[in-house]
Amino acid sequence: MRWRSASVTAFSCTLLLAGCGGGNVDQTKPRPRPPRIPADVAQRLAAEADLIASAKPGSCTARAAAARLQAEALEAIQSHRVPPRYQEPLMSAANGLVARQSVCAEPTRKDDKKRHEKKKHEKDL
Repeated sequence: MRWRSASVTAFSCTLLLAGCGGGNVDQTKPRPRPPRIPADVAQRLAAEADLIASAKPGSCTARAAAARLQAEALEAIQSHRVPPRYQEPLMSAANGLVARQSVCAEPTRKDDKKRHEKKKHEKDL
């Protein structure tokens, strides 16, 4: 789905931009460096975002990865590893990904057994 890829891409860009610092060569006084998300936190969140993007839409894998991303983002914020400036955008993106994930659509063993019995019954007729 395009919305999920766009959301994950925007989320990844936010993380990458948060880690980048910029400076203007024309200024005589150095600008204060913007706050940064620690590299280990950014890498862990980006890995979960990549897993969501690569998973089949509506799969249990995508839903579980989105839930892990949300939990890891919350833990990073609560442990003060994410600067206040990035906390709201990070949690909004994580919550949005979880909200857009549908309920697990992968079949259970019980469903597989019912299908097998139905096919077997159809062959007997």
